Amino acid sequence: MALTVQGKGLFGVAALGVLVGLAFAAPRARADDTRAPADASASPANAAAPSAATPPATPRLSPKAVRGGIEASAPEFETLADGSTRLSIAFSQSVAYDAKIAPGRLVYVVKVARAAHRNDYNPLVTVDFNTPVASARLTPHGRDLWFIVDLRASVKPDVTTEAAKDGGVVLQIAFPKGDYVSSAPASPPVASSPSH
Repeated sequence: MALTVQGKGLFGVAALGVLVGLAFAAPRARADDTRAPADASASPANAAAPSAATPPATPRLSPKAVRGGIEASAPEFETLADGSTRLSIAFSQSVAYDAKIAPGRLVYVVKVARAAHRNDYNPLVTVDFNTPVASARLTPHGRDLWFIVDLRASVKPDVTTEAAKDGGVVLQIAFPKGDYVSSAPASPPVASSPSH
């Protein structure tokens, strides 16, 4: 969309501001919106085929209906008083999971689940903590949700589930204490200035 505002000074800026405000305030039709347009009437003359610019409406299903209703929160990390560490994920309801163990990686597959918010897919990076976990993240795989834990040490975690107050469940993965943080690299030598 090309927009040209002619005018000088404050009038031109004000006119541009009004036009931009109107553009963002105008309702927009979405491809997955089943609501009828506000100016639609029941007459068959207005029921012509949709134009090329307007895709046909499809039934709008909620993510819970499509995904089965199980939502997961972002993974959380904590260091416990005894020096062990724990990852946890809260789910909206009871879940069954499969564990896939590979060298340097743990994958927990939760069937028919999704993250509650898009931001919950961001990685949880723990490299600065004394834990065998380098990072953890939720990843969608079709209708399933994978919880991928990248390890920097070979350990066997203890996996448990606990009931939450809201009827959901919390998946907890506990890791043993140990010395997992590599020693700090030596500071680089200071370069001497050349003598004149």
